[in-house]
Amino acid sequence: MVKVIASDMDGTFLDDNGAFDADQFQTQLDRLGEKGMHFISASSNQYQHLLGLFKDVSGPISYVCNNGALVIDERGVIIHEEIIDHLVLKKALDWILTEPSFAGAEVILVGRNGTYCNLPSESDRFVASKYFYENMQSMADLRLVFDSIYKIDITWEEGGVIKLQDEFNHQFSGRLNAISSGMNGLDIMVDGTDKLTGVEMLLDSWNLSWADVAAFGDNDNDFEMINAAGDGYAMKNSAPELLQKVENTTEYSNNDQGVQQKINDYLN
Repeated sequence: MVKVIASDMDGTFLDDNGAFDADQFQTQLDRLGEKGMHFISASSNQYQHLLGLFKDVSGPISYVCNNGALVIDERGVIIHEEIIDHLVLKKALDWILTEPSFAGAEVILVGRNGTYCNLPSESDRFVASKYFYENMQSMADLRLVFDSIYKIDITWEEGGVIKLQDEFNHQFSGRLNAISSGMNGLDIMVDGTDKLTGVEMLLDSWNLSWADVAAFGDNDNDFEMINAAGDGYAMKNSAPELLQKVENTTEYSNNDQGVQQKINDYLN
């Protein structure tokens, strides 16, 4: 029986405009609570952004943020943080900022106290990125940031990232791991950090197992979580790489509230 709903956000729980049916979800969240069930927002986004998404909803939500580098339970208590070692971070930035195949990339450091970007603050890409990141600052040299960093985000304006992902992972094997986040981007965390490990920590705290979980996602960084769940689904609108690897697909896409439709099935 499903006791935990774990859902990715962009392209999964949210429609293409970044919205969801808040009135319906409020009713669902109330009913989940009555049945002793849990809802996890499992996202590559940072905590402050996720809180903003749910500002019109009240009730217990747990958060697996930054692809598992920060885990916060439904009381708002941090139960896990995975910080990139500062020397490893510097080596990675030295490599990213000088490697020819990574030229032209937007690099964002997601930290405990802020977000830091290598683009000028007046650039269109900087302004567009501010939607996803609170307190974003433009930095001439990201190697001078001394915040505790959860994640490096790298995005390109166009082009596939799988080859670039392989290049990075070959270079930093055992220390850092890059994974495709969709939208021509890579998320880089401490090796072994992902949504699966984040959800697992919450399950342990509730004395539940993966057999109790229904998980939803639309991209490669959701695969481990979906694959481990007793009931794991790729969204109908998922990236082709994920659809090839996952057995179950939702009947409805993110634009038709596919996850919320499934939550109703579980509640009924």
